[in-house]
Order: sequence, then C-alpha cells, then structure tokens
Amino acid sequence: MPKIQPTQSWQNLRNYMEKFSWRDLRTNLVTTGYNPPQSAKEIQRVPFFVRFITGKGILEQGNAICLKVNRRTHQRMIQFIDSGEIRWLRDYLVIEVDGTKIITN
Repeated sequence: MPKIQPTQSWQNLRNYMEKFSWRDLRTNLVTTGYNPPQSAKEIQRVPFFVRFITGKGILEQGNAICLKVNRRTHQRMIQFIDSGEIRWLRDYLVIEVDGTKIITN
C-alpha cells in the first residue's frame, strides 16, 4: 500500500514557515509558536525543509528559515541553513514543506 502524504493549500504556509522558539521565563522551558512575548529570551527561528521551483523552473530543496514575508506579492525571504544563501520564495511555487505536500489551486 502506498503511503498517503498529507496535503495543504499554499495559503497555509505560515503554519510551517513562520515559527519561532523561545525560552519561557515562568517555566524555563523551550516553547514553539508564532508570536514570542517581548519578555522571551533566546528567540530563534525554527528551521524547516522546503522543496520548491524557482522562477526559472529549477527544482531546489534544503533546510531554511523564513526571514520576512511580503503578503501582498505572496513571497517569502528565506535563508538556507547549509549555505547561508538568501532567496526570495514565491508561495505558489512551493511543492513540499516538512513532508507535507503543498497544493496550488
């Protein structure tokens, strides 16, 4: 039996790409979420694996972190962890994020 891969719409990419991790001051535990409190310490971006097509039609993949988002043009600035290269990623050209297939409607 083939394994069924979970799918999501490309409009839900925020759930996978814009996560932070920080140390909670009350419990002293590392917490993961979207909006860290101002009093949080050790704030870091959570890395993710992404597979996407560039504007020129080249398939690329790797572990990255999201640096900023342009919601009007549906683009994200990502930085690859291994090479340190910074790229603009178009939301509608993403194929897979962390094992979840992204569908473009």
